[in-house]
Amino acid sequence: MTNVMLLVPGLAVAVAAVLACVGYRQMRADTAEGLGLDDLRVLRPEQRRNAAGEGPVGRLASRLAPSVRRRLPTPATEWLQRQVDLAGRPDGMSVDSVLRMMLMWFLIVSPLLFIELFSGSLLLLVLALAVPVIMPLARVSRFQRLRREALDRDLPDFLDVLAVTVGAGVGFRPALRRVSERFGGPLAVEMTLALSQVQHGASVRSAFESLRDRSDSEALAQFVTAFLQTDELGAPLVEALNQIALDMRRESAQRMRRKAARVAPRVTLVTSLILVPGTLIPLMVGMFLGSGINVGDVFGGS
Repeated sequence: MTNVMLLVPGLAVAVAAVLACVGYRQMRADTAEGLGLDDLRVLRPEQRRNAAGEGPVGRLASRLAPSVRRRLPTPATEWLQRQVDLAGRPDGMSVDSVLRMMLMWFLIVSPLLFIELFSGSLLLLVLALAVPVIMPLARVSRFQRLRREALDRDLPDFLDVLAVTVGAGVGFRPALRRVSERFGGPLAVEMTLALSQVQHGASVRSAFESLRDRSDSEALAQFVTAFLQTDELGAPLVEALNQIALDMRRESAQRMRRKAARVAPRVTLVTSLILVPGTLIPLMVGMFLGSGINVGDVFGGS
């Protein structure tokens, strides 16, 4: 009986490891392998998952996500919705899909809780509770960063092309739609959405303020503020667009300089912790071996 009890923790660890590997494999697998080529061209990845079906872990997480969302406090749901909006809703992402990813990670790492029951490790308990929250939010944060960088990078060129189009005699709204169709990217998507809001009855101010609120890009917020001021004051549009593009490039250069300034201490830290010891240790060992010093004589040994 004693021998059997000693085997229980080992079996629990083995089962936990197998379940974690199976769950991770199912989460990373492409669930749309059974669809035809035409279906894959039409459906987004989030829709592909719903159309093709999921593994048991995914189905359980999808079933639990709506009920978890309903039980969350309103500020938490609004915060998640804000993060999804700032990420640009990539591939049809929603609050439910973020909660689904959290639940899938929780189901994958839940075997760590069984291990913790036998080992009493607080670290495993903290990991089992933190990883399901950190991993999906890190993915959303990555989409936010990529979208913000794309907006900051594309805005000056977008405004230059827009100024040339308006200067050629095209109206502002048709020019904005035409440049958006030709330009592509998240900036074009946001501009097209703002134009659609104006066409459906929203004022220019409210549409562009919504455009500013849907992104955390400083450059885009400055453009919206400058454009609204120009529109209200009646300043020449082409000159205003050229000036805004020039200001955006100056701001972009300043952001690059600030980013480079933040990178410099990291490079210094890596150099101090890795390169300097890695260089000094071989030099000191070589000097020691070349000196012919007897270590036993130095420390008083025989």
